[in-house]
Amino acid sequence: MKRIKGIVAGIAAIAVLPALTACTAAYRDVYEVFNYAFSTLSAEHTTLSPEEIAEFPYSGLYIRRGKQPQAFIVLGYIDQQGEYEQRSWISADRITIVTEAGRIVQTVGQTEMLAAAELGEHDLIATSNRNADPLHCIITNPEHCALTYEREIDYIDRNRARSAKVTSTFRIESGPTTISLPAGNYQAYYVIEDGVFQPSGESFRNEYWIEPDGHVLRSAQQIKPNDALITLEQVKWVGRDE
Repeated sequence: MKRIKGIVAGIAAIAVLPALTACTAAYRDVYEVFNYAFSTLSAEHTTLSPEEIAEFPYSGLYIRRGKQPQAFIVLGYIDQQGEYEQRSWISADRITIVTEAGRIVQTVGQTEMLAAAELGEHDLIATSNRNADPLHCIITNPEHCALTYEREIDYIDRNRARSAKVTSTFRIESGPTTISLPAGNYQAYYVIEDGVFQPSGESFRNEYWIEPDGHVLRSAQQIKPNDALITLEQVKWVGRDE
């Protein structure tokens, strides 16, 4: 069996998941994910075999920050935010990655290395204007999808609170074409987002591979200024891969 690094956080990570203290059933579900992961898979593994992917009962992603080693994160919680859902993905390094329409909109516990978590050192705290994100519509409703996206982000950089304005534009570069993922081959559009952080003027490019129904399979994202790309790749998505 190949080793899988970072499957799920310790019990302390439960506290960062929204509204769990007010919902016993949700708490129980997340605890079951933790319990299963701890009891069946070593925290030092880095890659799931095809057999392990087939047997694993939860949704999971590979994550890599810059040139750091790949880690495996598990879906711990889904939170309804108005019209859209946010998904909280948990790692063994006490890190929570929150995504909406495939975009990372918040992190808890991120550091320069996924393997050395210290709460608050390098986190993305908040992303504004999320309903206007073209990732919600660029594939499924392109005729009525604004391709320029403006938002503000609040973040922590080396334990200092900062903010930035972000403006980006989107385009469908190609597709649909076949891409290979750990669970098999998929048809996806390749979408590019070019943007600028202000006031620094730093430019960035994010990439997304999106299925015809709008589901993001793979991405490479710079979530804040002067930061490495974070890549996410679908390993298993319960309800879609069966």
